Amino acid sequence: MRDLLRFEFRRLFLRTSLYVCIGVVLIPVIFMFIITAATSNTDGGNFLFFAVTNYQILSMMIGAGNLTTISIIFTSIFVCEDQARGTIKTIHSLGYSKFKLFFAKYIASASASVMMFLAVTFLGLICSQIYGKSYEEASHSGLFLSLYSAENEPDIYIYIVQQLTVILAVHSFYFLVAQMVQKTGLSIVLGIFLPGLISGGVGIIATMLSSIVQDNQVLAEKIQEAYMTFMMYWLPTNTLSISSLLSLVGSLIYPVSILVNIGYVIVFTGAAALVSYKKEIK
Repeated sequence: MRDLLRFEFRRLFLRTSLYVCIGVVLIPVIFMFIITAATSNTDGGNFLFFAVTNYQILSMMIGAGNLTTISIIFTSIFVCEDQARGTIKTIHSLGYSKFKLFFAKYIASASASVMMFLAVTFLGLICSQIYGKSYEEASHSGLFLSLYSAENEPDIYIYIVQQLTVILAVHSFYFLVAQMVQKTGLSIVLGIFLPGLISGGVGIIATMLSSIVQDNQVLAEKIQEAYMTFMMYWLPTNTLSISSLLSLVGSLIYPVSILVNIGYVIVFTGAAALVSYKKEIK
């Protein structure tokens, strides 16, 4: 198993596409860094973004990296390549089980997504520490604008952990899709559109159910509340939903999101392992 992991990581670090993807996620983050530096003033305000606290600047920088889309592309290429080239059959013939092949591939591809995240987060932390202020300091700025109260603004490191679990959860979903279709192009397309189609389908079902029980106002409201809760935590929209709804539900949503994302990792990885076990190696 150790040799197989070493083999997968060697292939990972020798891939030009890994460094291209890291560069692609860093370019907009570097651009945001420059813009933040150019538009920040000494009083803690920001003329362009109104993002002045450490948390606001870091979340803005991580959002700029477009990590989910790049993760779809890299994971699809990395996972589907072995099937397309027949490499997996050669490795399997050496005596490695399907589980070991799956586990090594998952760990290596997840590590690539984590590396992209850490690169973006590192730059974001530097920018937030240089130009960000505490909530109390920033609130004295005339340019300060925030939807959050001081007690609701999350700890910056809890936010980083939450975002890391988001990345692992969406990676697990993309890995499952790639294992199912085993075609690079189709895997990328499904990875991009399938989460939105699922959320849209759930929305249609919720609307239909609300219409059916419209005479029961309480039940109709509960259906809509359940749909909103689903949307807050569904991938990959939960990051945006958390940012926009934090003022309404408070910082407790971050620990809850971490637990939900861990659940996603377990479910999607388990499903991917089952698919891998059932599929015949050709």
